Amino acid sequence: MVSAENNAFAADGHDALQPPVSPEARPPALPLTLIAAITALGFCALHIVMPALPMLAAVFASGPAEVQLVVTLYFLGIAAGQLVYGPVSDRFGRRPVLLVGLSLFLAGTALCALAESLAVLILGRVLQALGGCAGLVLGRAIIRDVSDRDGSAQGIALVMMTMSLASAVSPLVGAYAAEWFGWRSMFVLLGGAGAVVLAWTTAGLTETRAEAVPLNTGETGRSYAVLARSPAFACFALCTAFTSASWFTFIASAPYLLSESLQEPPSTYGAMILLPMVAYIIGNAGAARFARRAGTAAMVVWGVALSLFSGLWMAAWCVYPGLSTWALFVPMALSSIGNGLSQPTAMAAGLSVYPRIAGTASGVIGFLQMAISALGTLAVGALPHDGPLAMAGIVVATQIVACALGIVAVRLPIDATLSPTTRSGPAAATGGGV
Repeated sequence: MVSAENNAFAADGHDALQPPVSPEARPPALPLTLIAAITALGFCALHIVMPALPMLAAVFASGPAEVQLVVTLYFLGIAAGQLVYGPVSDRFGRRPVLLVGLSLFLAGTALCALAESLAVLILGRVLQALGGCAGLVLGRAIIRDVSDRDGSAQGIALVMMTMSLASAVSPLVGAYAAEWFGWRSMFVLLGGAGAVVLAWTTAGLTETRAEAVPLNTGETGRSYAVLARSPAFACFALCTAFTSASWFTFIASAPYLLSESLQEPPSTYGAMILLPMVAYIIGNAGAARFARRAGTAAMVVWGVALSLFSGLWMAAWCVYPGLSTWALFVPMALSSIGNGLSQPTAMAAGLSVYPRIAGTASGVIGFLQMAISALGTLAVGALPHDGPLAMAGIVVATQIVACALGIVAVRLPIDATLSPTTRSGPAAATGGGV
């Protein structure tokens, strides 16, 4: 068991690199349902198109590798945007930056709905991603603004559990919308959801950032440098990134395997993806319930180990007795329970290294998640889709890396390589913990 002295998240509820913050000094808590809706929008836009990827290939007379860019460039758009939204929100506040992002999401969604070519659709998806990622970054940062370390792990888990319901339903909605009304109807539905969330945010979101952090290239660079010099932050961030890559690689490949190898319609993917989505919610519920009792380190280790076991099981099942719908989705459901345990706690750990630049830290975590996931989907798009082995190999490889990083991360003190001079320099200048 990891000792409390070397645990990056001791369960005392305080941040190791700054004095405890009194409850009176924190902004008032916000409704988690609003934060969940803000965070879920970007993931709904990702998942809703997955069942229709083979259909889009037929509509635009393109191969799987070209159509895969609808997903891959969405990931890259989210990755790039998160590096911007974090430090900008630390300077100008969460609320105004979030409103700009939601507006950009609506513009990109409209372009997708009106697209007459694959190139225009991909451009719309990039704009959609650049806007939608504001919620992914700032939802986590808002929770960290109003909570301590273990409280933020619990809050992130609850939000993920709620938003997972929307992400679980969106593939099924997208599949039936595309089958019944055509692929454009998916983006009409997304546009309506985005408009509701924008109106709700305008009316219901108050500012949570405690104090402004100067925004300039030098200060932002120093913030990134401080985070990069923390082995614990790097390990936790990369652990969440490779865990995300294993999941997104699976969902990018599964629609093609179902359509081309098993001759299943899009609605089969939409229905079966509910299984791992619900399992993820179960994992989130476990993290929310036991994070304080068992410790966040235990949640991370148990989660990544369970995910790796499940990936190996899926690969073995697909080899013998062979590929089937259940061979794909049952092991990934067990893996999703592990992801639900590890992801919110690892994210909370990364945000707690320097909580006063939580927006920047959240952006870096999100960038790594999406960038590495994009590489996974790019690789699986270029590999043959006539069998599951290529997908299973990438999934298991990313899970092995995530497991190793998680085990290392929980054994590292969060200030292992930062001298007192460093902590009082760039960290203080950018609002980092002291």
